[in-house]
Amino acid sequence: MKRITFAIAAIACGASTSVLAWGGQGHRLVGLIAADRLTPIARQNVEWLLDGQSLADVASWADSVTNDQQQTSLWHYLNIPPDAAGYDRDRDCPRQPGAAIGSRGDRWRDCAVDRIAYWEERLKDTSLDRADRATALKFLVHFIGDLHQPFHALGVGRGGNDVHVRVFGESNCGPAKPVAPATAAPKPVPCNLHSVWDSRLIGHRHIDDREYFAALQKLIISRQWRARPVGTAPQWAEQSWRLAKEALVSPGTNIDEGYYRRHISVIDERMALAGLRLAAVLNRVLVTPIAKQ
Repeated sequence: MKRITFAIAAIACGASTSVLAWGGQGHRLVGLIAADRLTPIARQNVEWLLDGQSLADVASWADSVTNDQQQTSLWHYLNIPPDAAGYDRDRDCPRQPGAAIGSRGDRWRDCAVDRIAYWEERLKDTSLDRADRATALKFLVHFIGDLHQPFHALGVGRGGNDVHVRVFGESNCGPAKPVAPATAAPKPVPCNLHSVWDSRLIGHRHIDDREYFAALQKLIISRQWRARPVGTAPQWAEQSWRLAKEALVSPGTNIDEGYYRRHISVIDERMALAGLRLAAVLNRVLVTPIAKQ
């Protein structure tokens, strides 16, 4: 537990306010919860692969990769139609360019569900070099977090990105990007429902990582979330999809205190479950002692 305490202290001191998927804080909390529940062998593997970084440190790394490699952007989400019966791989997970259904190139598709399975397989493969497996671990940490964010699974307005809303009365959810000339007024950044769930509701609690981690730990125990089935990535996607449908609002809606109170408990549960399930995956995959690799 001492390792986790030091990690939280370091993160809290250096936390950025940039808005990322699940928000930087949300992804870090998923990593912290998972790290606290690793087996000794899995923890040893994580420390070796990340070379001094923690799961929380690398939890948002995949977003920075997407900024440079746009082809990875599809890996963060999927779009299940609101009127569907559930997840359908052929409908909801796009094939890679040029890959025919059922072909060798169709083994892995471009959505969060398939990419979790892909990176899990690569992480498990001890014949790969350390750098490749470290990359797999960093993607896996992020995508399991992403798939537990409800609006990463709903096919409405690009996961709520096109559902413009006001947030506690404000319609500008900057900071805006710099414009030229430097003396020009900054352009407003419209608020959208996806960013509300990524970071705005989490940020409205106004607590740092240490406090939030402690609060989630108490909820995990009191609500017995560890007893929940780990499940599979398609099941996690369907859970998120159902929750997003319940949280969907009309464009122009003001996200107020009432909305926050109704849904912050859902966000807490999804972050906690993401951390618990990430730990279960890593404990299942990382079973070979470092000395034998």
